[in-house]
Amino acid sequence: MAIRKAAPPQEEISQSSLSDIAFLLLVFFIATTIFPTEKGIPLILPGSTSQKTPINRKNVLVVTCDAAGTIFVDDQSISIRLLKDEVERRLAENEKLVISIETHPDAAYDNMVGVLDEVKQANATRISIKMFRG
Repeated sequence: MAIRKAAPPQEEISQSSLSDIAFLLLVFFIATTIFPTEKGIPLILPGSTSQKTPINRKNVLVVTCDAAGTIFVDDQSISIRLLKDEVERRLAENEKLVISIETHPDAAYDNMVGVLDEVKQANATRISIKMFRG
């Protein structure tokens, strides 16, 4: 007569606490995740108590962007790639220069942001932004 060995007990992993562990891991990763924040374009806006200051016309550089996306510097068409160099050159000539960015209401938003970015890269600190009707 053959002796039968008892079948080894089957080991099981208890799944009763699996949902608890998954929930704790989920809470841990949500609590420790750092979400990036968009910085945008840093501008210092005037307060409600700021006064209007008259500026001499020779101290103003007007950069316009029409509805078609063409960029003008003092009524002369210019490529956006050359805008930074032009602004830097004008700032070197006149340290009191104020750059007025005027954008047509129908112009693409990217054009205005591109112009503003180039002006900021040229280290201009006095910038005026407005919409023009033309």
